[in-house]
Amino acid sequence: MSAGFTISLFASLVLSGWMLSAPAPAASQSLPAGDAGQIFGSLSIGKPVFNPAAGEAMDLSLGLKRSGRVTLRVFDAQWREVAVPVQDADLGAGPHKLSWDGHDADAAIVPNEAYFFTVEVVGADGSTEIYDPTAFSGGIESDISEAELDRLQGTFHYRLPGPARVNIRIGLESGPLLLTLVDWEPRTSGQISEYWDGRDRDGLLDLYEHPKRKIIITCFTLPDNSVITIGNADRAVVNDVPASPRALKPDRTIINARSGKESPHYRLSRQLDRSPNLRVEFKSLEEVINGVSVITGRTIVNLDMDERSKRDFVNSKFEIVFFLDGQFLAEEEAGFIPYNWTWDTTQHAPGDHHLTVNLSTVTDQIGVASKRIRIVR
Repeated sequence: MSAGFTISLFASLVLSGWMLSAPAPAASQSLPAGDAGQIFGSLSIGKPVFNPAAGEAMDLSLGLKRSGRVTLRVFDAQWREVAVPVQDADLGAGPHKLSWDGHDADAAIVPNEAYFFTVEVVGADGSTEIYDPTAFSGGIESDISEAELDRLQGTFHYRLPGPARVNIRIGLESGPLLLTLVDWEPRTSGQISEYWDGRDRDGLLDLYEHPKRKIIITCFTLPDNSVITIGNADRAVVNDVPASPRALKPDRTIINARSGKESPHYRLSRQLDRSPNLRVEFKSLEEVINGVSVITGRTIVNLDMDERSKRDFVNSKFEIVFFLDGQFLAEEEAGFIPYNWTWDTTQHAPGDHHLTVNLSTVTDQIGVASKRIRIVR
């Protein structure tokens, strides 16, 4: 069974261009979109995805108009320098093949994530040209307006016009967020399939047929010539701590005025731009029967996070919103973790309900947790 949905759409257009710089005292200058430099001609990647853990490498095609000394650098999504596969290589005019084996400066396979390249070319006269895709591309926000759900296959299909970092949130219209299916993860262009069992984060509700189900797919473009690595079961996230310090890429001048809105998530740390892992417990309850918390009278609802989330969000303030059966219940606009809320259940009808909590940061990270409860008199 398939079903479609529509949400708002914002057009996205990626510009391309070059940044040309020269040694002091000469001033830096910009080149028009799509142009190359006087030495540098072009750069392209061999494929959008590769598996370093399986011994695959990423081949790049470099074109030079004149001979020069070339350095190729690899950066992760936090703009940290990961590797320098080519350094000060003297290359002549014409096409060249470069390669990156998917390892970092410590010879370890990089985490599964998106990476981009910069190229520095020093000419015979000492002038320097720098290809930096973040100076003219990446970060343009858009929403995906069409997608298809296939309940029989347990899949969720949509199409991306180009490589992007994707966020998919599923909840109820005028109600709570119930699941972040994809949490700002990189995806390639074309048809994308995600797996979803149709249930909320805690497996309490079947959302496939829910009349108020709402799905929002938001994305922002990756810098040009980004590649995505897969296959590393040991380092599956980019926010782990490297074995040695990493240099940060300079924030170079944007050459072209962006044709779309830059996502507020684009320049956030990948470590912090993720959903907190929220936990909900009741400090006073009668018993738990088949996963249902039995509550009578007043109870204290305790909110907390796992240790990793507490570490990452230790200095954050939160907006905390409680929902009962998908309807607004209460709100705390300046909450903190851990947080205790006294709830008088005598104000609600006896019987089975579900309590959902949304915890939001000022930079739009949302933690979700739900519990089945039974109110008794």
